[in-house]
Amino acid sequence: MGKRIIFAKYKDDENKSNDTIYCVNLEKNDYDTKYKGKLTCIKGCKARVKFTERKNGFKFFSTWNGEGELHDEGCPYSVQYRGKIGRKKLEAFYRAIDIDEDGIARRLRNKAISLKKEYNADESKDPVVGSNKVENIGDGNIEVEVEGNSSGEEHKERKGSPHINYEDASYITADDIGRTIAVYGVIDNVQFCEETSGKGYAYINFKTKFNTTLHVMFAEAFYSNEYSRGEEEFRRYIEKVELIKNNSLREVTVIAYGEITKKKKREKGVNITVISPKRIFINELSYDEVLRQ
Repeated sequence: MGKRIIFAKYKDDENKSNDTIYCVNLEKNDYDTKYKGKLTCIKGCKARVKFTERKNGFKFFSTWNGEGELHDEGCPYSVQYRGKIGRKKLEAFYRAIDIDEDGIARRLRNKAISLKKEYNADESKDPVVGSNKVENIGDGNIEVEVEGNSSGEEHKERKGSPHINYEDASYITADDIGRTIAVYGVIDNVQFCEETSGKGYAYINFKTKFNTTLHVMFAEAFYSNEYSRGEEEFRRYIEKVELIKNNSLREVTVIAYGEITKKKKREKGVNITVISPKRIFINELSYDEVLRQ
């Protein structure tokens, strides 16, 4: 697993600031005078990270010496996931998470409703109940949700049960390959393609804040299961999503749950591969609701 981390969280001494720091924009003097010892893992772990700038100007973060084990289980920067064997362990960790499709859909809808409010300034910006929201005053929002209400009741009931991590599309990189998570953001564009066999597939491309590229990838598996009525319907769904995007005067949000996978050779960025219509919402609309638009 890659050691060169490009994002970090910053909390000041009074825990009032929750900025996200992009290594490319950080200067060595600022790090030494303001941030040193106060940057932690972008995934929400307690492990601190340090900043390095090489003589050629190359910048990156890496885990603070001796704190590799402070990364949470499932964090791609944990020492247990280093190397090829480590990556297989990371994939196995996420594949062992067992949530039924209706449970995934219910949680994604709740999050989608919250997102629509957050991305539209004239609506309430209160986060969905139970989210462990980290405000990013500088560059956007990062969230890893711990499901439960503010009193902790539901959290107690669900202790030890699987949960879904929600992360902003702007902060997903190749280090996340092998993780199965929910990624949210704003749609940039929609593309429908055909393989040489004639089988259709599609992408929804995210707008991102930095030099990162992430796509929702719909392969044949998406429309070849009990929740879909075949390829023709899938084509109509993609057309409807594109119409929603093109006709909207506001940002159109998407949240998708799936595995982060590599793109084809020589193609930049990563995919979140969605294998079921239950695992994606456009604004707060489910697959079937988009088709009815």
